[in-house]
This record gives sequence, C-alpha cells and structure tokens, in this order.
Amino acid sequence: MTPKNRARSSSLFLMELILAILFFSVASAVCVQFFVKSHLLNLESKALTHAVNECSGAAEIISTADSLTDGLTLLQAQYPHADVLLSEKNGAIRVYYDDSFSECQKPHAAYMLDIDLTYNGQMIGLSLSMVQADAKSAGRETPIYQLETKHYIARETNAHEK
Repeated sequence: MTPKNRARSSSLFLMELILAILFFSVASAVCVQFFVKSHLLNLESKALTHAVNECSGAAEIISTADSLTDGLTLLQAQYPHADVLLSEKNGAIRVYYDDSFSECQKPHAAYMLDIDLTYNGQMIGLSLSMVQADAKSAGRETPIYQLETKHYIARETNAHEK
C-alpha cells in the first residue's frame, strides 16, 4: 500500500507546485505592467517639464524685445539651428530638440518648438507649442505644452518728456 500512497502524495505535491507557479506568473505579469506604466508616466513628465521650461524661456526672450525683428534676432541668437520665417507683421521660428532636449538639426529631432509671432501696433503676440517630431509628421499634432502670451512694446519718450 505504500507505493499507492506515495504516488497520491507526489501528484498532490506536483499539483500544488503547478498552482504556485501559475500564481507567481500572474502576479509577475501584473507587476511588469505597473513598472511599464510608471516608466511611461516618468517619460511624459520629463517631456512636459522640459517643454514648459523651453516655452517659458522663449517667452522671456521675447519680453525683452523692442520690435518684431528684434525679437526674431534675439531668438535666432539663442537658437542658431532654428528655421526662421519672417513677413512684415508675422514671424515664425521652429526649434528642433533631440531626445534629451538639446537643440539639434532637423534630421535628428525628437521634439519641435513652434514659435509664432504677430505684430499689431504696440503688441507682439506670441504663440508657443512643443510637439513630438514624429507626431507632427504623422498629422496627429497633440502638443505636449502650449503657451500664448502678449508683450507690450512701450513707446520711447523724448528726453524732455521724462
């Protein structure tokens, strides 16, 4: 009788072992999903932080400008690899960034900062938008961050009016 009991207990042990392996494999699959999701959230958070910093920096540069052309000149000095378009009352600059948010050439771009400037009387309107380069080319332009602001250009006064 002992061989029959031994076979019964070993099959029970084998079944218990299979259930334990199944439980741990399901638990590890759930944990891997949590780690992947947290990694993706971390990447999105870093991209948003860099986008906010770059947009705010460009807005600060424009806030020191005395005219539309002066603002474009300041932006060109700050971003030498940027593409610049200029008309009489509008200007646009596109700055390219790599994965680590360092300025780069267009072929190596992972992110793009679009800066649109409009001039109306004494006001410079500024619209900034940071998007992923591959999303822009695919036509699904969901910006990472957008900023719109205006800068008033004070008129210069004569020396006797001060």
